[in-house]
Amino acid sequence: MNNMEPTDKKEQLLLSFDDINAEEIHWLWYPYIPLGKVTILQGDPGCGKTMVALDLAARLSSGTPLPFTSEPLEPLNVIYQTAEDGLGDTIKPRLETAGADCSKIMLINDNIAPVTFSDERLEKAVKESNAKFMILDPLSAFIGNDVNLNHAIDVRKAFRPLYEMADRTKCAVLIISHTNKMRGISSLHRTNGSIDVAAAVRSILAVGKRRDEKTERILVQVKNNLAQIGPSLIYELTDHIDWTEQSNISADDLFAEFVQPTGRRTKKDIAKEELIELLMEKDQPQRYIKAHFDKMGIGFRTVQEAQNELGIKTYRQHNQSFWSFPPTTQQ
Repeated sequence: MNNMEPTDKKEQLLLSFDDINAEEIHWLWYPYIPLGKVTILQGDPGCGKTMVALDLAARLSSGTPLPFTSEPLEPLNVIYQTAEDGLGDTIKPRLETAGADCSKIMLINDNIAPVTFSDERLEKAVKESNAKFMILDPLSAFIGNDVNLNHAIDVRKAFRPLYEMADRTKCAVLIISHTNKMRGISSLHRTNGSIDVAAAVRSILAVGKRRDEKTERILVQVKNNLAQIGPSLIYELTDHIDWTEQSNISADDLFAEFVQPTGRRTKKDIAKEELIELLMEKDQPQRYIKAHFDKMGIGFRTVQEAQNELGIKTYRQHNQSFWSFPPTTQQ
């Protein structure tokens, strides 16, 4: 018996890449949203993140070509799950204005319990509806109440069920997220939470605007692990989305030149804003804070200067140092 070879490759410790079938990447919207993967659409408030997502959902449901493409599509089923906007007074009117076939846009009944990334109802809903596009709006509502977005281990654990579900069903998942408040840094670091949020997804799209523009907005691709970065797309934001032209504006150009406030921000300014985000909800170990800023290229001495100016205190517990706002600062 001990000499018998396993009959199931799942029992083997090692596999050869001869055993792995090469697979082609398929796209819902090339090169912005891949099928079977997770994409983030992020931006500051008022830039039209949800409107962009609803415009895409409407086009897919009705078979209307996606922005800057010409081929008609086979109408697809879409799942749109939101925890922010009213379904009857906000979402449905926007879908109708965008020309959606609302019979093809569905949502999961979450009256009994909130939906999270690890919820089995996600995969069940995708399979029952044969949906090819799922929108979760916003990230913070669906990642789970016990997940700290600033903790790498929490983020990786939370995202794994979602991208495994996307891979099994070949459904494209789009998560809508706010950007953080940092300025003067790489656009990749504008993704809210730990840098591991950005690392967990295959594509990141972001929307922003020029300082003096009233209705013009710009969609840029911040990250693409599966193809070349796509052209930036300009649109007009009113009661609907009107896509106008393609552009060579980069993600870093958008965040550095167009939305950065007047006056150059120092690394200490950035460290202050980030420390407020990190410590607002709970104390953090000093080793985690140091590692977090190391990834951003901000020296620990600068972080300590920001700590002193914010009045952040240090204490020891379980043989390690923690940083904390005094109680009067948190209120």
